Amino acid sequence: MHDLLFKGLVALHRLVRGVANRVLDRDRIRPRNFSNVELRRYAPQFGGSVINISGWRDEDGQGGRYKDYFSRAKEYAVSNVGGQGKGFGAAKAAGYPEVELDLLKEVPEELKGSFDVVFNHTTLEHLYDFTGAFRRLCELSRDAVIIVVPVLQQIHHTADFGDYWRPTTFALAKLFLDNGLTPVVLKCNDQPFAPIYCFAVGVRKREMHPNLAEDLDFEMGAYNWGSSLKDAELRTLLKK
Repeated sequence: MHDLLFKGLVALHRLVRGVANRVLDRDRIRPRNFSNVELRRYAPQFGGSVINISGWRDEDGQGGRYKDYFSRAKEYAVSNVGGQGKGFGAAKAAGYPEVELDLLKEVPEELKGSFDVVFNHTTLEHLYDFTGAFRRLCELSRDAVIIVVPVLQQIHHTADFGDYWRPTTFALAKLFLDNGLTPVVLKCNDQPFAPIYCFAVGVRKREMHPNLAEDLDFEMGAYNWGSSLKDAELRTLLKK
């Protein structure tokens, strides 16, 4: 009886989730739409030189280009990896300045600290050396790092790339601190019917951004599993 009830509830859950993904407004449940909204909010606060790391052709998934989000940027470039299906040459073909860069290899000395803003969207989960790749993103930046990464999502891979990691929001905050940046923005599209992304911003010199309000929200998946997070305890743990 209990086994039958369990199977029935699982089937009902799948049915509700399937219907929700088909009838709800995509702007409310599609994680890339969420991250694009957040980037439109924060990108104009940063200027100087910007690079979209492993940005392929710099497409935002909604018919636009991420370059247009950074309205104050004086320079904008895209990086890609050579010898891959979506590798070096894709951005150049789309009319962008392109840098050949592999986050699984050490950053060339001449590139360290050469960009004001380093932006990376849904790439880190596909790199087995997650912490090393995160460090290299920070090494490239002399001011800010903006990251979008799935924290709750079904596994996805091809014959060309794997899918290894789903970091917690707390892990991202710690990684910023470990690499000399202050986490300022940390938020997720916390809802029950689609994958959950985390949008995160870290800055090297907090005093240089007095108008960038702190918005640290460590919740992820609360709609599905509830929450027992205690913000004060998390902030204490971050300092250790």
